Amino acid sequence: MSQSTCTMSFLRNDLQVTRLWNSKCPVKNCSTDMGRHKAPFQKYKGTMRYLPFCPEHGIRVHSSGFVYYNGRDRTDLITATKRNLLFHSDYYIENFLKNGNKMESGRLCYENSEDALTYNVFTELLANGEALKRLASHFLRRKVEEEVELYLWGGKIDLKQQTFSAYAPLEEVRRQLEGDIKRFGTEPDIMLIVPQKAVICIEAKFGSKNSLAGDKEESEGDKPKKQEKLIQRYCNNNKIIDASQIIDLENLPPLFYEQLFRNIIFAASMAELEGQAEWHVVNLRNQHVMNVKRGKPESHPVMRNMRSLLKPKYKKHFSHMTWEDLFQLTIKGQDAFANLTWYLKNKSLGCARAFNIL
Repeated sequence: MSQSTCTMSFLRNDLQVTRLWNSKCPVKNCSTDMGRHKAPFQKYKGTMRYLPFCPEHGIRVHSSGFVYYNGRDRTDLITATKRNLLFHSDYYIENFLKNGNKMESGRLCYENSEDALTYNVFTELLANGEALKRLASHFLRRKVEEEVELYLWGGKIDLKQQTFSAYAPLEEVRRQLEGDIKRFGTEPDIMLIVPQKAVICIEAKFGSKNSLAGDKEESEGDKPKKQEKLIQRYCNNNKIIDASQIIDLENLPPLFYEQLFRNIIFAASMAELEGQAEWHVVNLRNQHVMNVKRGKPESHPVMRNMRSLLKPKYKKHFSHMTWEDLFQLTIKGQDAFANLTWYLKNKSLGCARAFNIL
């Protein structure tokens, strides 16, 4: 039976690199024959797919790493998710997993989940409010003294009151620009909000690359995929801001990063609704992955392309940061972040080192 009672979390020093085809548990010194155990993954053309599973350690092996898996029930998913959330997991379960306030909320049990990494790091930064102020000050190039609110996937994180609330300007921008989109509307990974003064949107990447506009037609109810359709929907049809004053539509860059483009339009539009506040967009990436995959799309320089998309007045409204940079700026040497430091130094990606943090 594909169930496990394991509640342990496994980090880099606990693991050995494994892959789907050798059916070997990634936990060191595990002797389980995973070829004899399978766990359900997803349906493909009406047939359920099964992958190798270790019942001793509650791990399902994928081609690129592993997933915490305790069983098929909702309570089992909660257990598996908590194993990948080392910080404030109860808040996530109550406000996201149980209440459906996030798309694909049940996928934070994946080892390579960008959302799990984001949640762990930024909820801990929120727990020490000065850290978010330092981060906002860095992006805005001025000292931020006011309270900085943290929004993850469109909702305000309030750990003290244990409450969750949607960001009204985001809902309004979605209503106007994506009212007919039924699946996967724009959902900024991270927003740092200084009420009535600043809107900072952060597009976070862990092991994946920034998505580019393509040539395929979108399915009904989906966001556009083609560059010209993206510009039509988010710039030409935008009644909140005059996007032509921000985007240089006459000199589009050779690589059109569609996620980052939407973040810029949404940030500028939300800032307008916030009372003509400042806005800034950040691409947060993994320096270790960029080094390992040098020459591949994961390592492409983003800053030049994105700033060339912007009119001169707005070029500095976009910036690039790595998780390693974020560690140096807000976490390193801070006693309050001893546990977070340990987590980042030992976090795994594909059962190996995740970051260049020593």
